[in-house]
Amino acid sequence: MEPGSTVLGVEITERRFHTVYSLSAEVGIDRPRLSRLLKKIGHVPSDATEVEIGTMVFDAAEAVFLIEAFKTAVPLQDVPEYLGASKGQVEILYRSGIVKPLVPRTGRGSVRHVVFGRQHLDGLLRQLLAFTEMDADTCSVYHPIAVACQRGAGPFEDGSRRILAGQIPCFRNHEKSGIGSICVYVNAIVAAKRPA
Repeated sequence: MEPGSTVLGVEITERRFHTVYSLSAEVGIDRPRLSRLLKKIGHVPSDATEVEIGTMVFDAAEAVFLIEAFKTAVPLQDVPEYLGASKGQVEILYRSGIVKPLVPRTGRGSVRHVVFGRQHLDGLLRQLLAFTEMDADTCSVYHPIAVACQRGAGPFEDGSRRILAGQIPCFRNHEKSGIGSICVYVNAIVAAKRPA
């Protein structure tokens, strides 16, 4: 029943459930593709037939979140600009699982159009924005994370993971944004990696 419909004299004010058909119309994704998508993200059993999926209902609140996530999703090619990172850095973060797509990969080529939820990407940006802003004194001894990795701080994915976990002290360059704004003290990282 659509909101505004009247059933037994009672007006339906909000949608509580979606079928795959109503969800398809709401999301703007054709039903067969939406069925495959629902299987990949675990909302439908992987062995369910099209007939079985057609009779299933989905909680509207959960489905609305899914709808919004897909309607506002950021395609893989736009993520570097969104996160203030290079294409290579985003590919590394994607491969290492730091940046997670809306539909998880199950194997090579399992997802044709890789997209990322804005909520996930915005959460990562908020985490980076929380770092202390650099002042003139720290500017000279701190280097961008990409430069630090080239100068012995270790692989980019390890450095990024440790920065996000709060294990590497870092600052944020207010003149840049996102990942490109993060600066670290290379000598401290290299010293911490040496065996005692």
